[in-house]
Amino acid sequence: MKYLITYLLTSVCLLFTGSLFSQSATTMQDILSDVTVKVKDLEEIRYKEIVNITVDLLTGVNSKKIIRLLDPYFTYDIVAFGDRRINRLKLSVSRIDNTTGQTVPVNEYTAQSPEIRIKPSAYEEYEFMVSVDEYREGDRVGHFAVIIYHENPEISK
Repeated sequence: MKYLITYLLTSVCLLFTGSLFSQSATTMQDILSDVTVKVKDLEEIRYKEIVNITVDLLTGVNSKKIIRLLDPYFTYDIVAFGDRRINRLKLSVSRIDNTTGQTVPVNEYTAQSPEIRIKPSAYEEYEFMVSVDEYREGDRVGHFAVIIYHENPEISK
């Protein structure tokens, strides 16, 4: 009986440890590290003001939507990038018309790290859609980040 309990406990520990190692392939640490580097570059070197950071997971062919009110006082840059499992992302920006509620396409770009600049003409909601254009071979899931930023009005150049 003592050997049976020892065997069962060892088996459970090995199964649990094995599942921990398999989870490391989908860790969020890679994308968070990339976001940290990008934030330091934007804030400390380029003196930009970040207004939104979104980090999420894409699987298969799905897409994720971010909605944000933008101020016509600023010109915004939107950059998207993926973790090691994503080769190319598609970033689409649409404006949600204040009067009709309809989505009006503004711009779309596909690249390893697509970046789009927009200058709102009014205080309106914008929709940012992110999807994977190409995964690394053998992958069908990956984390991505979107950073929305503009000039920092408090820092003189």
